[in-house]
Amino acid sequence: MQGPWVGRADEVAAVRAAYSRAPGVVLISGEAGIGKSRLVSTVTASLPGAPLVLSGGCLELGAEGAPYLPFVSVLRDLVRQLGRDRVISLLPPDGSALADWVPGLGPVLAGYSRTRLLVEMLDLVTNLPEPVVLVVEDLHWADAASRELFAYLARNLTGAVFLIGTVRTGELAAEHPNRLLLAELGRRAEVTRVELGPLSSDEVFSLLAGIEGAADRARGQRIHQRSGGNPLFVEALSTAGEDSGDLQSLLLARITSLSADARSVLSALAVAGAELDESSLDTVCGLSGVAELVSRDLVTASSTGYTIRHSLIGEAVYSSLLPAQRRDLHARCAAVSEDGAAARHWTTAGEFSRALPAAWRAAADAARRNAYDSQVHLLELILAHWQPGVLPVDRVEVLEQAAAAAFAAGRSVTGIEHSTAALGELSAEVHPDRVARLLGQRGLQSNRVNGGGLPDLAHALELARSAEVRSWLLSALGFIHVAAYRLPDAGRCAAEAVELACSDGLRARALLVSAAVRGMTGEFAKARAEFALARRLADDEQIHLLTFQWEADAVDRMGQTEEALRLAREGRLAAERLGMGRSRGSMLAAAAAYLLRELGRWDEALRLVDDALADQPPPLYGAYLRAVAAEIVRRQGDATRFDVLMRQLTEYLQHSPGAVDVRAETVLHRIDWALDQGTPEVADQILGSCLDENWPESERLRSLVLGARVQQARRAAAPRNRRLAASISDRLSALTALFPGPASPLHSAYRLTFDALTTTGTLSTWDSAVAAWRALNRPYETAQCLVDAATTALSTNNRPGATTRLHQAHTLASELGATPLLAHIDDLIARSGLTPEVKERNDFGLTARELDVLRVLARGHSNPNIATELFISPNTVATHVARILTKLGAATRTEAVTKARDTGLL
Repeated sequence: MQGPWVGRADEVAAVRAAYSRAPGVVLISGEAGIGKSRLVSTVTASLPGAPLVLSGGCLELGAEGAPYLPFVSVLRDLVRQLGRDRVISLLPPDGSALADWVPGLGPVLAGYSRTRLLVEMLDLVTNLPEPVVLVVEDLHWADAASRELFAYLARNLTGAVFLIGTVRTGELAAEHPNRLLLAELGRRAEVTRVELGPLSSDEVFSLLAGIEGAADRARGQRIHQRSGGNPLFVEALSTAGEDSGDLQSLLLARITSLSADARSVLSALAVAGAELDESSLDTVCGLSGVAELVSRDLVTASSTGYTIRHSLIGEAVYSSLLPAQRRDLHARCAAVSEDGAAARHWTTAGEFSRALPAAWRAAADAARRNAYDSQVHLLELILAHWQPGVLPVDRVEVLEQAAAAAFAAGRSVTGIEHSTAALGELSAEVHPDRVARLLGQRGLQSNRVNGGGLPDLAHALELARSAEVRSWLLSALGFIHVAAYRLPDAGRCAAEAVELACSDGLRARALLVSAAVRGMTGEFAKARAEFALARRLADDEQIHLLTFQWEADAVDRMGQTEEALRLAREGRLAAERLGMGRSRGSMLAAAAAYLLRELGRWDEALRLVDDALADQPPPLYGAYLRAVAAEIVRRQGDATRFDVLMRQLTEYLQHSPGAVDVRAETVLHRIDWALDQGTPEVADQILGSCLDENWPESERLRSLVLGARVQQARRAAAPRNRRLAASISDRLSALTALFPGPASPLHSAYRLTFDALTTTGTLSTWDSAVAAWRALNRPYETAQCLVDAATTALSTNNRPGATTRLHQAHTLASELGATPLLAHIDDLIARSGLTPEVKERNDFGLTARELDVLRVLARGHSNPNIATELFISPNTVATHVARILTKLGAATRTEAVTKARDTGLL
């Protein structure tokens, strides 16, 4: 029998406290049998406010063919509790995606998107007037669609809605997407983690006393030791005896005394792996043993059906069945199951002629619901057990659909495999458009893996006949050209794709390519207009999110880096809301981190990189993130982390020759590092190897300015070497010839710096460069140019001018934490005999700029007012204020000012 509820006072309090702060999320984890479900049922039964508790559970691993299953159960639970009419009144009257889950909930929306389904579910639970508790059991077994919906709800809940998920620990590999999702959610401030540990010996004694009416203390100690404090094992040992065998034997011992009818029902439920309603259970095995199982606490009865009380009991029963028994019961369960589950049951029963049609229907249903991982799983089941003549399609069509589903699911390697297999069975002469579409799809999949794919897309365009396929292919080819910075080619593809587009979705794809090209060539107004239109027309979530990423790049070129950062962050939030945080969201995180790096907000950028990398994003996106971080840690002087990141980037690039941005960033890091190490000739060798590369504008501009600095260092290392002087002159001529024409404020800042480095730079020339970088709010480049300006001032014995500029550079480098640059400034001050910057009394490590901010803050000014007074951005002020509070150990601004005054800072 099931024992009484014992212990868990802290865990109950944690869940109740989280509920009081609703909206919120609780993840309850622990080993099998530890009492996760019991904790949920106990707490939800006594929550204040009489909330509406809606529950659903995930099927065991291998049930990918049943998308959204726990939320289908939640919706059915809602219908049962509120009534069908009231639920219908809460759904969109013109047609609902959720009506596709439960018959009779009004018209089903035709061709709904995955986003529409997510939004409808969120709106449904948040618009209920009463408090709502959503319970999703066994998240470790969640299919991809359910995983996405759970994450979407967790990130977007509002009102009095409380989401609970239970997770069995030790079930999933480190790389499993469910484990990654749970780790990501667990890092969020609004998510409460409750970890259930074993019961204490006293709690085990209380549990035994509740089960048996009395308990011997010595026996309680033995059972505690044997069970490890696991409540389910304690119950099993109490029933079966202390000398029973392993866990499976313990659990099976509880059913040896059952009647034959009860064992038959238990076996059927174990094979079903899910709840069976009364009618289905009666069809499979009859109902005569049900009451006995419920009275023995082995089966749970609800208003919707029957299920085994604990999955461990079901697993033990299932493993004890003979193969023939399993096959027979799977066949019986298949007859009463929906197509997804039926396909799994017929397959296990060995009835492939019945499994394949069920899987085919279920795959179509999964595609209609945008559950692409489930669709891939079902189509691969069909391919694994293919039998000619069973389905109304040939094997090639199954492969085509599998390739398309894998692309939609973001599973590029799988997509390449299926499209290649399909291409092997198709004739381009007979099916030119089918072959072209498959080639194009394989090309895009390859591009996502390693930046390749161009040959496939070029070949596809030669074959394609229809305007629809050609437009799609031209846009796809344009994406690859944009990524490789072949802008004229990308522009031609976009123009032709727009002309051929026969739908808003196709037009959005073509406009996105066109907007990207315009943004890279300086047509900023037209670019932004096309980005906005593409975002409005897009019917593909990847295209929608990509508009944010590429527009942020264009806006940054305009010199509006803060606005670019806003776009990147907006896109990343949209990706998270759409459940695409790991995929496109991680690339948008890289874009945001890059912009934070340029703005000098290095700590914030590194936190963002670390958070995104913790989600283990796709390899290409992970490489972008590491490339951004490598530059920051090099500038901070963290040689150890820089070395680790560079080894990771080098290893990635060995297998990904098409990743142009990553390769460019990595080469620039190597040049900078060689300069840092005092080896300008090595830096020049690396520079020479990349001058012919077709790089993006920002990396190209950086390489040219960096190249000029390399020549400056070479000249300083051997000022009288005529042969070297000639080599430097040749290199500078080559760099000058490569400098692109004017296109943006960013370009102007680089050009001013380059001209100052490559000519006899006057103080006014350097001051112009400093002003350009200041206007762009790029503190590191500003500091670098201030040092160069100071050096020029020293060369003309303008010591006051040098002192002023070096002190400004010192302040910027201190704020950034740019240790190597700071050391160089201090060395230059010392060698030149200049007066060091006067340090104010400061025992807390506050920088000069932080002291400035603290003084204005002490006068009661807001962040915008501080920004205006100190000529910095409000975001920079917010960063300084956060650092001030941390360094002073203060929780509030008032406390910080009080402490500063008490300690003599103010």
